[in-house]
Amino acid sequence: MNLQEKLMEASAELRARAAALTDAAIKAAREQADDAVTRVAGLRKSLTVLNAARGKFRKVARQHASRFVKQNSPLFAAVRKDVSDIARSTYQTLTTGEAPKARRARAARKRARKAS
Repeated sequence: MNLQEKLMEASAELRARAAALTDAAIKAAREQADDAVTRVAGLRKSLTVLNAARGKFRKVARQHASRFVKQNSPLFAAVRKDVSDIARSTYQTLTTGEAPKARRARAARKRARKAS
């Protein structure tokens, strides 16, 4: 057997190994792709269900929010009035410079009563 025949035999063996390796890689890639397709199909169904649920949830939330606002609008008006009154009195106090008399802490008042 001469050198040329040995080289031909070695290259044929390498080609066969490369073809086997390529076939195994392609088979593994196909299996992974099939698994991915199955997962994506499951996710598509889940996303469809979630989108439908989102629409129903938004509708219900809108209904309840509007009902809540309608039922509590007098309360909101009263709160707005009270907060406005506090803001006005605070602004007036700040502009006139008259601060309300600060109360002493409860413990200090007790001590003051005991001392007298």
